[in-house]
Amino acid sequence: MTLKSIKLSCVCFFLLCLFYAEAQYYTGQKVFANKFPTEIIDSTKETYIQINNSSGDIIVAVEQLSTGIVIRHVYIKSYETYKFHGIPTGTYVCKYMWTDQNGKRHFNKDDKSMKFKSNEVGGYIITMEKSVSGNLTQSGISESDFFN
Repeated sequence: MTLKSIKLSCVCFFLLCLFYAEAQYYTGQKVFANKFPTEIIDSTKETYIQINNSSGDIIVAVEQLSTGIVIRHVYIKSYETYKFHGIPTGTYVCKYMWTDQNGKRHFNKDDKSMKFKSNEVGGYIITMEKSVSGNLTQSGISESDFFN
């Protein structure tokens, strides 16, 4: 192998790595902007839903119960945190989508809702962690339920 071919191989490898890094999703990315309605944010409210993710990337969608409309959604990388700011007055649940090691997609929805009153400040923190005695349970939903 000549020095020229080694240099060419190194450049190709570098470009391939750069392309791969750019192709990955990032926390906060709206990966399904074409499948959900325009985001609803109340910038006058100091309310939030914070998601502390554990192992495995997920997509979280915040659904308003009274309308059944997803007001926000994001991609969250493994072991990262995302905070949805400016949650409007109303009652909400989070829906989750993730892919397992075998490439199968899973869809869940919280069994408990989060209520935001008109004069409320603050919010909810959800820590994604498998546990036997956790305080937030979820139910499986279909892919169409996740996107509707």
